[in-house]
Amino acid sequence: MARFVRTLGAFSMPFLAALLVHDHGAPIYLAGAVVGAFGLATIPSRLLGGLLTTRVGTKPAVLIGVAGTAAAQLLIALAPDLMVALVGAVLLGLCFEIYEPASQGRIADVTPPESQPRAYGLLGAALAAAGLCAGLVAAAVGRAGLPWLFAADAVAAIICFAVIAAWLPATPRPAQIHAGATIASPWKDRRLLLLMATGTTFATVYMLVPMAMPLALTAAGRPASDAGLLQALSALLIVCGQPALRRTTSIGARLATGYALLALGLTIAGLQMTMTGYVIATIVMAIGDALLLGYSYAVVASIAPEGGKAPYFAAYGVTWGIALTVGPPAMGQLLGNGYATFWFVCAMLMLGTGIGQLAINRSLRQKSLGHVSEIH
Repeated sequence: MARFVRTLGAFSMPFLAALLVHDHGAPIYLAGAVVGAFGLATIPSRLLGGLLTTRVGTKPAVLIGVAGTAAAQLLIALAPDLMVALVGAVLLGLCFEIYEPASQGRIADVTPPESQPRAYGLLGAALAAAGLCAGLVAAAVGRAGLPWLFAADAVAAIICFAVIAAWLPATPRPAQIHAGATIASPWKDRRLLLLMATGTTFATVYMLVPMAMPLALTAAGRPASDAGLLQALSALLIVCGQPALRRTTSIGARLATGYALLALGLTIAGLQMTMTGYVIATIVMAIGDALLLGYSYAVVASIAPEGGKAPYFAAYGVTWGIALTVGPPAMGQLLGNGYATFWFVCAMLMLGTGIGQLAINRSLRQKSLGHVSEIH
């Protein structure tokens, strides 16, 4: 429930660049740099989330992150100029990802290994459902002004804080911490580093697409808030299609098909830069997303040692921080060469990521990490 509310309260993030451009007069390259500063700040945020979870427990770590997120979103909503918005973006980045290692690690701790892929798939479906609601809210609230999106997000974060404070049971620290034992460092696990290599490229494209969409729609003569409708459409398709798609074929086939569809959808966006084209691209990419849902989390959970789930998820989550750091400035440069260039480059990167993930899956299967790589 709290995870649903938090995701519902994150619908403003794809509009950060658009807000800086339209409300504060920032050029696209500068808006990309500010979003990049947000992304850079999420790297220590993830690591702090893993550290807090192992040192003080899941619940305090989550409450700290959510409270800081609400404060930063309010600062962005009320920012009178670009400098204050930059401060708000950095503060948001420092708090935004504290929640993630705690929540992802908690699922792994309470779910049997053979059920973890399905558990993370269900988590992804729940987040997609929240994304559906968030897209509709963004489309409605955004018409009143983009700052209102961040104000509404802050309210959702406050509600999330209240839900967690009231109902999430306190969790003890891992037994290894109590005993004074040392948990193995995720940075020394070559399997995790291999996953992070392709995960960073995937995360970069995955994060940039919703950030670029409001700008692309504006260039096509549509309001930026229509991106919320596309987000809602994508979420609806993922929620409806994910259960059926996951039962149809092996993980290898799902990976190949999923990444191919993501690349195809991005290519369609580059070929047909109209609302109709973006709707078709969204449908194709949503089917690809549904096929891939939950895979990476299940693999990370499978290789993490007992008591070390949160640090492993914190380390793997750095890929998203890197993506948000290098991606937005690159987006600004690519968009400067035209929207078609942006979509085509993203398509090529996603196709290359899919090839890399298939190679990793084969390697993990050969090393008998079977309960993830052989799920049907």
